[in-house]
Amino acid sequence: MTLRRLTRSVDGTIPVQALLYTDEEIYSSEDNVGIYDGTQKAPNHQAGTIVVTTHRLFYIDSKKSYKYSFSLDLSTITQTEYYAGLFSSSPKVTLHLSLSNTSTAAAAASSEEALDSWECEVCAYRNPPGLSPTAAKVCGLCGVPRSSVPSSKSTSLPTSTAPSPSPPPSSDSNACPTCTFLNHPSLRHCEMCSTPLPRVPAKSAPSSRPPSPDNDDTDDAGVRFIKLSFRKGGDKPFYAVLKRSLKGKIWEASRIASTKDVGRSQGISGILHEVETSAKGQQDGMLDALHDLEALMVKAKDMVRLAAELNDKLTAATAVSSTTTSSSSQVPEPEEATFIRTSLSQLGLQMPGAPVTLDMMKDEKRWAEELARELARVLQGSATFPSQDAGGGGGMMRSRGVIALDEVWGGWNRARGVALLPPSTLLLTLPLLPTYTSPPIALRTFPSGLKVLHTPAYSHASFSARLSGLLALSGPKTGAEVAREEGVTLALAGEMIGDVERGGDVVRDDEACRITGGGGGGGEIWWYANVFVGYRWDGQVY
Repeated sequence: MTLRRLTRSVDGTIPVQALLYTDEEIYSSEDNVGIYDGTQKAPNHQAGTIVVTTHRLFYIDSKKSYKYSFSLDLSTITQTEYYAGLFSSSPKVTLHLSLSNTSTAAAAASSEEALDSWECEVCAYRNPPGLSPTAAKVCGLCGVPRSSVPSSKSTSLPTSTAPSPSPPPSSDSNACPTCTFLNHPSLRHCEMCSTPLPRVPAKSAPSSRPPSPDNDDTDDAGVRFIKLSFRKGGDKPFYAVLKRSLKGKIWEASRIASTKDVGRSQGISGILHEVETSAKGQQDGMLDALHDLEALMVKAKDMVRLAAELNDKLTAATAVSSTTTSSSSQVPEPEEATFIRTSLSQLGLQMPGAPVTLDMMKDEKRWAEELARELARVLQGSATFPSQDAGGGGGMMRSRGVIALDEVWGGWNRARGVALLPPSTLLLTLPLLPTYTSPPIALRTFPSGLKVLHTPAYSHASFSARLSGLLALSGPKTGAEVAREEGVTLALAGEMIGDVERGGDVVRDDEACRITGGGGGGGEIWWYANVFVGYRWDGQVY
């Protein structure tokens, strides 16, 4: 029977995934499939699931899966035919099989060997179990065929402890013509000196050996096929997957790869050759990388020169646009120019006037110092950071003695253009600012929380003395008149005068201080010089 000769029984109670080889994958499966053994129906295989993989075809019987399930190697299929069905006849796929390359006994033996791990006699590598029969025929490390390695299984234990004489060298060994080392007959180069070895003639079976009878071979030579009958459809997709699997011949791909590996690396010398080749490839790659680095270092000077020329052109263009425009329509440096300066700085090319970033400096302290120097140029003016004020020809504080901190932060970021800074960075920079400004610009915080930057002329002592002198000479003043006299905003003037009042140098006259009321809606505050300073009354100094 064809099924008995070419199929192997499997335990259908085990999931198909557990029956696969390590290098085998499932492609497709279909239910409600019956089997024809030749032209006749197989009575025990009429309802089951057919599964096609990269190497085999599985039939899992739905009734007695343990007894009637089987597998068929795809390598035995020589031709396929498809029948679409007609009326009550179900679609069928015919598989023509061949026994030219294998036999039932040989296939069963190779399948059992594939499930066992084995140790290579040449390189002592323990090959893992579970590979397909084709992949298990050669060693996974050195490529020596497994069929040439004698079996190490013994059926009985020795009956004597006396040492036995070593057996004579096998007549199948291949002696090296150079060093006379006896090599394995499957090697093509000497394991010791890598000298090409002469071919060893293969032994043929004796001509007097009678052919083995095949007791089960009762069919004709042309009746070696089986049919898959699809009772509930699914025949066309399954047949397409089967044709693709047969065309791919993945069970032969591993054999071809193993043959190529044997030709390239044989024995210990081949393994060492592969190691040397890999090391040489890594060394060549490292040399190429070093050559590229040297070429970049040669071009670095040209890059620095070109970057300096580009920065000079940008500076000159900015200066020309500043002189050609009137002071009332002066605009800051274009954003494109600022972006180019920042990009050059991020490449490690130190350009004068470029915005300072943290990645350009080695440590945070140096970064804060450079930021303070940059802020000083913004406040007191430079060619790189022109005035941000509409009517100024210098920095933000060129003609002003005091400025609010929020205005400083906005003007600084407008001058930078890119790589904007948060307010926390501004606060980190302010303690270092007096070092890089002349006259020194310092931070002042009022009791209300307002923070300003001021020159020495607007410190508490200087403004208090100036305000006391103004009130003494010109009489009482309102807050608006003091703000106009100092050139500051009304709110800022109120903060500064209130600070002087807390020091006792001036006094106020407002609605809340009147002795007699009488209604009325609160007038403007008037400020007077404190003439009671140092006045003695009843033994108490005011």
